[in-house]
Amino acid sequence: MNLFKTFFIFILVTGFISCNPNSKSDDKDTLTLLALAWPQPVSLEFEALANGQKISSGSNTLADARTVRFSDFRLFISEIKLVRADGSTSEVSFATDNVWQSNGVALVDLETSKTTETNTKVLGTVAPGTYTGIQFTVGVPESLNHLDKNVQPAPLNVSSMYWAWTSGYKHANIEFSYDGTNYTLLHLGSTNCSGAPNYGNCTKKFRTSVQLTGQINPGNQKISLDVDKLFTGHTYGAMGMCMPGDASATCQPLIRAFGLNDTNGAADGTYAQRIFSLK
Repeated sequence: MNLFKTFFIFILVTGFISCNPNSKSDDKDTLTLLALAWPQPVSLEFEALANGQKISSGSNTLADARTVRFSDFRLFISEIKLVRADGSTSEVSFATDNVWQSNGVALVDLETSKTTETNTKVLGTVAPGTYTGIQFTVGVPESLNHLDKNVQPAPLNVSSMYWAWTSGYKHANIEFSYDGTNYTLLHLGSTNCSGAPNYGNCTKKFRTSVQLTGQINPGNQKISLDVDKLFTGHTYGAMGMCMPGDASATCQPLIRAFGLNDTNGAADGTYAQRIFSLK
């Protein structure tokens, strides 16, 4: 039931109760049930930590015992569900501002080198309840991934988050250098796509499916990305490119850190994601 329908029913029932002389003890119970059906706000704050500190793009930071400088750190987040103790889930309905969120997709922007604006939060609503876990996807859903970016609302119109060569989005765009020189470009996006010019049917998805367990505060929950764990096992490659389509052995640790099989692009359990956690 969407927000408008819930509000409409609330008004009708409240009016009926106030006008019905026979309603006494049931009034409170009815209003309590309506309150329980009213969606509660969701605010998820994403952060990237290196050596326990929030990253700052454009300046040196210590990560995995190495000096690192970030020039980009952006992720698309979609398909969020909150999990109850019995395993059932409630889907989060995304707010729409056509700036950072639209069509059930949000862009988390943790850098200031490519853009001056940042966005750390994903906002929406969810059914009221007690939740003990969360699920979300790092990436743009397949149904939206190959639309014409030039006519999409923000954030799906951001050219730097789009791959022209597969007509799809970069689900994650993380660019950094070691010691101010050796640059690495980690671009996660779907590959092996067919059907130009309107690509689709990508056999290698490279969408991260994240599941975290712990008490969830829907209205104020922090989700952390551990950069030290992202870099574990990674060494700079000659090309510095970490695109799934041609990823070399030096890029495998970065891709696998997201819980992705670097061979087939699936979150198939071959590798457990090691970077996201609840805070």
